Amino acid sequence: MSSATGGSPDSSPAGPETDAQEARATSPVSTPPRSGLAAAREVLTIRDFQFLLIGNAMMFAGFQVRNMGQAWLVLDLTESSFWVGIVNAMPGIAIMATSLLGGAAADRLERWKIQVFTKFVIASMAFLTAFLVTSGVISAWQLIPIGLVTGTMFAFHNPASQAFAMDIVGRERLMSAVSLNTTLSQTATVAGPMLGGYLLATGLDSAFYLLGALYGIGFVVTVLIRARSTPGSTKQSSVLDDIREGIRYSAANPVIKWLLIMSLGGLFTGIFQVVTPLFARNILDVGEIGYGTMVTVQGFGTLTGSFVLVLTGEVKNKSALLFGAMVMMNGAMAVFAFSSFYPLTLAMLFLIGAGFGVWFITVPTLIQTRSDERVRGRVMSIFFMIALIFQLGWILGGVLDEFIGTRQTTLVAACGSMAIVALTFLFSRDLRRLS
Repeated sequence: MSSATGGSPDSSPAGPETDAQEARATSPVSTPPRSGLAAAREVLTIRDFQFLLIGNAMMFAGFQVRNMGQAWLVLDLTESSFWVGIVNAMPGIAIMATSLLGGAAADRLERWKIQVFTKFVIASMAFLTAFLVTSGVISAWQLIPIGLVTGTMFAFHNPASQAFAMDIVGRERLMSAVSLNTTLSQTATVAGPMLGGYLLATGLDSAFYLLGALYGIGFVVTVLIRARSTPGSTKQSSVLDDIREGIRYSAANPVIKWLLIMSLGGLFTGIFQVVTPLFARNILDVGEIGYGTMVTVQGFGTLTGSFVLVLTGEVKNKSALLFGAMVMMNGAMAVFAFSSFYPLTLAMLFLIGAGFGVWFITVPTLIQTRSDERVRGRVMSIFFMIALIFQLGWILGGVLDEFIGTRQTTLVAACGSMAIVALTFLFSRDLRRLS
């Protein structure tokens, strides 16, 4: 997470050097972007970015279907919230263990190849899970190695994919590109969980076949991308030296450092992910379809937050935007903790999603645009390693639910997340002055 092209559909694939030269000649990266919809239209004229949008949308939709399908499957197999936390934490553990290697690979290797390989393996793991469910031999422990393999692939995929977006559209258009990417991805996320909820009601294996199909489409459209990147890291240094350089750079940059610290709040977001199916099943008693609706409404909130950023374009006071989004998200989470009224629960999920949508666009965009090109992939890998600590929150959430109850666990998630945000803004003058 070097240059790409938006060439015509009938042109033949080009190699890395040809693509880089064509990108410099044809990709509109040197002119400052216009605001709002005009900037979005400019970005959408780039052919390879169109394919990248579709591929990422499928990965986002698949991520949501996987989370809800796997949580429901484990509950069905074990009746244990602790097991739900353990199984769903496996990808996060793998990501944190291998993310720095993924970032070094994104700076050393061709990023398109990384994405093609990792998406193929991720899709294969989804189809394997579906086959195990269909054959009737599935057990909770089998989901642990599958989760570890999937997480390792995402550790290499995510920094390469994030950096590849800027390779295609350029630094000046990254905010518009990320906003569009999140908007389309969340559109798929809205539809995916709703369909997944209906499929869960007809059979657990159906949701995982849908998951494999979504990841498979993401793989195919990535293959169709002609853009290639030029590795920015010199291979004279060792991988370990590259990782150390990325860590030192991130720690020395005052804005990046504090944005990464803020991302530690993802641990509490993970706690909230555990309680959502528990609320649907044990408190609200709305079943699989109701659970799918809850996840869909949260996704629609994220879609709305990202679409607002598409319309507004380059936001001037990013500090106020980010802080306000976090207050809204965590405040809604606190209300959610006390709700027994399904419509109120859905309204709070919408606000939680909207706040997350703003965070999900603003933070990685700020990190990328403030990173030196040489270390961009490694910096993004550190961000994903920290942000995806939310999957460890699945374990913590499962344990807390067993000991203090579902509502109390939700309140811990809201208060813990807001505390990290507040302390980050309190101690970082650079973060407060973001523009």
